[in-house]
Amino acid sequence: MRMGLTGRGLTLALLVTIGTACHEGKETRAVQATAVVDTDLLDFGDVPVGEWREREVRIRNVGYVPFSALDALGLANNPSYEVELGEGAERVLPGESHVVHVRFHPLTEGLATETVHVKTDANQGAEAQVQVMGMGTPTPIGVEPPFLDYETLEVDSERTLEVTVTNPVDLPLTLTVAGTHPDPFSADTITIPPLSSRKVSTKYLPRALGNMGARLEILSCEGCTPSTVELKGNSVASAFVFDPAPVPFDLIPVHERTQSYTRARNVTWRPVTIERLVTSDHAFVPISRPEGSSVGPGEVVEMQMEFAARYSGPNVGDLTVHYTSDKARNSQVILDARGGRPTLAVTPVSLDFGEVPVGGKVERVIRISNAGTNGPLQFVGVAAGGDSPQFSVDVPTRGTESYPWSGGVWPVLEATPGLPIAPGTDALELKVYFEPTAVGTWTAALRVRSDDLFNPEREIILTGRSRATAPCVYELTPQPVMDFGNVTPGRGAVLGFHFRNPGRAECAVKNIHISNNGGGVFFMPGGRLTGGVVPYDAGFSAMVAFRPQAEGDFTGELQLTVSNPAAPMVRLPLKGVSRQSCLVATPSFVDFGPIRYDCAAAPRKTYVANRCSSPVTVTGADIGNGTSNQFSLVMPMTAPVTLAPGAGFELEVGYARNVHGQHFSPLYLRTPNEPSPLLVPLLAETNHEGIQVDRYTQGTDSQLDVLFVVSNTTTMQQYQDRLKEAIPQWLQAAQTNGVDVRVGVTSTGLVARGPQCGGGANGGEAGRLFPVDGSRPRVVSGSSATAVADIQANLSVGMCHNLVQGLETMRQALSAPLSEQMDDPRTPQANDGNSGFVRAAARMAVVVLADEDDNSGFGPESYIQFLQTLKGTGMSHRSQLYGLVPTDPGCATAGSGSARFTAVARGTGGQVANVCGQNYGGLLEQVIQRAGEPQADFPLTAAPTGLGEMGVRVQGQPVPATQWVYDAEQNAIVFQPGAIPLAGQSVEVRYRSVCAVP
Repeated sequence: MRMGLTGRGLTLALLVTIGTACHEGKETRAVQATAVVDTDLLDFGDVPVGEWREREVRIRNVGYVPFSALDALGLANNPSYEVELGEGAERVLPGESHVVHVRFHPLTEGLATETVHVKTDANQGAEAQVQVMGMGTPTPIGVEPPFLDYETLEVDSERTLEVTVTNPVDLPLTLTVAGTHPDPFSADTITIPPLSSRKVSTKYLPRALGNMGARLEILSCEGCTPSTVELKGNSVASAFVFDPAPVPFDLIPVHERTQSYTRARNVTWRPVTIERLVTSDHAFVPISRPEGSSVGPGEVVEMQMEFAARYSGPNVGDLTVHYTSDKARNSQVILDARGGRPTLAVTPVSLDFGEVPVGGKVERVIRISNAGTNGPLQFVGVAAGGDSPQFSVDVPTRGTESYPWSGGVWPVLEATPGLPIAPGTDALELKVYFEPTAVGTWTAALRVRSDDLFNPEREIILTGRSRATAPCVYELTPQPVMDFGNVTPGRGAVLGFHFRNPGRAECAVKNIHISNNGGGVFFMPGGRLTGGVVPYDAGFSAMVAFRPQAEGDFTGELQLTVSNPAAPMVRLPLKGVSRQSCLVATPSFVDFGPIRYDCAAAPRKTYVANRCSSPVTVTGADIGNGTSNQFSLVMPMTAPVTLAPGAGFELEVGYARNVHGQHFSPLYLRTPNEPSPLLVPLLAETNHEGIQVDRYTQGTDSQLDVLFVVSNTTTMQQYQDRLKEAIPQWLQAAQTNGVDVRVGVTSTGLVARGPQCGGGANGGEAGRLFPVDGSRPRVVSGSSATAVADIQANLSVGMCHNLVQGLETMRQALSAPLSEQMDDPRTPQANDGNSGFVRAAARMAVVVLADEDDNSGFGPESYIQFLQTLKGTGMSHRSQLYGLVPTDPGCATAGSGSARFTAVARGTGGQVANVCGQNYGGLLEQVIQRAGEPQADFPLTAAPTGLGEMGVRVQGQPVPATQWVYDAEQNAIVFQPGAIPLAGQSVEVRYRSVCAVP
């Protein structure tokens, strides 16, 4: 611990005195002179460069006789310090002191040190040293203002602005210009004298175009932190900016005339004077005469022009505006009489909503487009007059994207600064609503507004009639609540509601929406519904989704309004639970899709399995309250079923299809240890006789997940080697086609067989990616530097097994828990789950390599349904199985055929090739080509009777028959190039078909 400065000096002196007294006695001590300094460290702290600080050091006489203070100096000769022995008698009497002055005047930033040496003629402590330190900090130089904006100048012109610099110290200040663009900026002063204030003139003289910035730096020493003045300027070619530019004229016949205009705005900082207007050809004539007028900064002058069409004359020219600013200058703008300017177009030009009951709501859509060919049109809003309270509009949309209004209230709504609409196919859509509040005939004028130069507004006449109606009587199912049961966190489920009018009066229904979304977990996949009129004994259905991201109990509400003044508001409670469950259903929903009324529906299946590491008992499987009783279990559970870890059973669901419309019901799976049953949604739609409806959603292109399912039986050596040989060229094809490939490998082994297979599972991968022990990457990206070697190594799954169960290992690999978890809780191996392999947006291709057929036990249709539902509703075309399997009786393999593998391949739109073939590249390239671009082919679910009644729609809009063809061999609709749907777009195919055998 450092002692007190005075105490230390005093103690040293006393020790010396006492030591002497012990030897010499009191007589000697009485004549000793002893000097001490009152500190051994002097710290000035932070001092700005150029400022002064002073401290004192005292030489104290602690002896009994006087001594003289002889000298004090700095040993390091640091110029930032001054040391001076204080004035007065140099003789220091006992008990008195003499002052040493130490002054700190930092000349640079940073730490400055010195050693002060004090000398006396005392007997004891004749010389002493004091360490001195101080920190030089930036000088507080005053600058006003701290920012200079020269605004906008014409190139090769200049502007001068002043800044006041105040120097508060006794050092001179140096001025320099630095920064990104220092060259155009300069200052007339390079030095500010000490303790003074100066006005400094700075100049901006740009020699090039564009925004420029720099800074004026003022320093009190070399290397010091500068005080700065930010400098900013912009350089333009000329003072005027024209709008519009080019100046558009209507396309007119020869000998006719047309007028247009442009607005010239002075964008510079100084006023300018217009001298004259000159055109490049006399076909263009200025009508305005602004000569001699002064245009201030930011001011606008309008210039009217006329064009006279001549047979041999040009239809493009220039207008030159000659003006004076710092000198004579000019600005030019193109004059364009070729036509094609941005032009507002609206279709239709009138909307008749027909007759609607009071309290109802119906919608129509108008399309806003740009009929020009040069540049975008800006849509800026709408306004309405007449009976506007009976009508309203939604927000404008472009495809799936909506654009909220920036301001205003109906009947005037704004979309500023504007929504651009490009020429050609680009367009905005605007829903218009008729929502009468009283009986009558109503008319309104809706004006669509834009920046079209000549026709900025287009008017659409809105008409509608309203009638009185009796109070609505309705049935809404399910009741009393839409119960989603248990949906595990991170997954989603869809159920639905059905509204039916059983009364004698019509029902007007509107504003169908989720009024309480439970914190965002409940929503309508198709968005809120406007509504409509439901006649007697008619109805409609819609979906409601539940997607919890975390565990919890959730409640919500569906709300709609009906034409019943006494009770207009209708509410349906929603509830759902999200907890982890030992049960997993694959697929997680049963979707029959659209079914014809006159065609029997084949039952569909789900596989219920135990994902936990201990047995689970399923005590019940029952269909809860839905929108109808159209669903049934083909073989209801009559007794509890206990499932060992990984074990499972199939549930088969039938669909009666004798009630038209959409149907939604919950299938609940119950276990005694889980209070809420696991939900498996049941979905179907019955259409009219003879008409089949297939629906799809276009997926993302250029992403492909590939699962190789490789047989590990004892006869597979040559076939495994052949597949490995094809991998380098296959990956190169993926790279060439821009396909992002992700690869996993599993075997056809469902149970362990022997250690000869390697990989840590003894041949019983049971869907786990190979190698189970993680000795190599199990999920391989095609872009990895070691992709070829890693995939080839993983294809060596061994040859130890005697049973091919590839369809079931495929289902296990792509189902929970393996597909969702890093570790399979049912097995002893660590981190053997398949999480991270399957990407939601990617296509899925399963490639089977086997020299005999599958022996999984479940029927091929079970695995077809699994792959068709893997990517979700409407995405059956996104998953295919391909097989390198025996297809030729002349091929000597372990099995004589591959009927099961072939059935699943054909049922999912995949292909098979002969495993005995010498080159597997042909089939593998098909896998890549299918994923390399947006899907053009969409397989149909039934065989059409002909093309006469076949129709195709994309996003609800009919597609001309010239833009698609029917491929009978694939039984698929194939879109022509240029007509292929974009990612996320819905596709619907309606056709008359032959009923398939259920």
